[in-house]
Amino acid sequence: MVVHNGETGLRNSSFVMQTIQTMISMFGVLAINVVSAIILSRGLSPDDRGIYLGITVWSGFILGLCDVGIFIAAIYLWGKSKESERKDVFTTLLVWASITGAVTVIIVMLLAGWMIKGHLGPGELTAAYIYYAVSFGGPLTSMISGVLAAEQRFALMNFCRVGVPTVLTALWAAYFFFGELSIGLCLITSAAISLINVIPYLWQVRGYLKSLGRFRMPLFKKGIWYGLRSHGGSVINVLGGSGTQILLFSLTPAALALFQTAVSATAILWAIPKAIGFTSLPNLVKEDRAQLHAKVCRFFRMTALSIALGAALLGLAEPYLIPFLFGQSYLPAVMPALLLLPSALFGGLADLLGNALNSTGRTLHNTVATAVYVGVTLGTMSLTIGVWGMNAAAVATLAGYFMAFLIRLVWYNVTIQRMSFMQMMPGYPDVQELVHYGLGMIGKLVRRRANSAHEA
Repeated sequence: MVVHNGETGLRNSSFVMQTIQTMISMFGVLAINVVSAIILSRGLSPDDRGIYLGITVWSGFILGLCDVGIFIAAIYLWGKSKESERKDVFTTLLVWASITGAVTVIIVMLLAGWMIKGHLGPGELTAAYIYYAVSFGGPLTSMISGVLAAEQRFALMNFCRVGVPTVLTALWAAYFFFGELSIGLCLITSAAISLINVIPYLWQVRGYLKSLGRFRMPLFKKGIWYGLRSHGGSVINVLGGSGTQILLFSLTPAALALFQTAVSATAILWAIPKAIGFTSLPNLVKEDRAQLHAKVCRFFRMTALSIALGAALLGLAEPYLIPFLFGQSYLPAVMPALLLLPSALFGGLADLLGNALNSTGRTLHNTVATAVYVGVTLGTMSLTIGVWGMNAAAVATLAGYFMAFLIRLVWYNVTIQRMSFMQMMPGYPDVQELVHYGLGMIGKLVRRRANSAHEA
């Protein structure tokens, strides 16, 4: 039943509005990322673009291994702590983030020369080291983002999520326009923007920074253990992403480029499940089992309905969108792009169920589900890539997400409460609710623009 008033209705309205706002910001980010990919592909040679991506992927790979789930652990510890304990929790998380950042930089610095030195000149190598050094701030912003998410303060994260890639893309476009786009300039610019991005996060928690609490080892161990139980899935996911790239590259470099184009063309659809997942966890942490199940079923139906609608619209546009944005030479990317669309549905629903399990302190499912996803994806690709080519990667990705969804659905049914088929299927009231909040958000944006025009 759709509730439009009362305390529950207000909470539901707040959640949906926050989700829509977050989704809009993520739509913006994903669109900007597509523009960035177009600029880099046209401004750099394939070899130079590959080197640039290799440097950034290597940094992300090491950070993925060192980051022991600090974002999700920060949400959990903050949500479970009392107001009087917050200073100690913040200080403990700050020490954790600093250690993670330092370890990441040290490992990358030690291994970077061996991995990339042969591909770069002296200036480009210096730029790469600067880029790696700035990765120290990654765990710090992740930790502060967790704290802000726990307090349901999403404004800064939404702004930075759009603002940072916008500025970076604008600068790359300027370099491209003046014929100055290069590996070194891209790395230096990325490092500078990443460093500046840390400042507003620190400003948001300046009160805690001015008056730090005590580092508490029990909290540290609790957070590490909570993060570790889910971090194994992140490590496996990082390894799986690298394995997918290697298999595609072994086919032909063009296959990898075309598949990445297909991923970029469908990435905007992932804004829906990512936004719901990002805003749903803080809403689920403090609920008892009955209320938790009711919310999860509602979020499940809304997620499925939103993604299905988005996938249908995007599927109609893909055959025209890809050649228009990337050129006729990328027309073969249309088929894998269409095959990837259902992945957002199963991946988004799997993430939602994962958040529901995380909210109860159960995180082992992350490792298991991700291991199954990576195993099914790489296994299916290995068996079919010789016959289906790059389409095998799309089919394998879909199979992997579907299996991860089944794992989490079974886990949820066994450990929390059984979700019936009718509870999962969207109905007319869900359509009404989606339209109601969608029109409300549009009206809010129109009124805001009208007010801005009137004030001007």
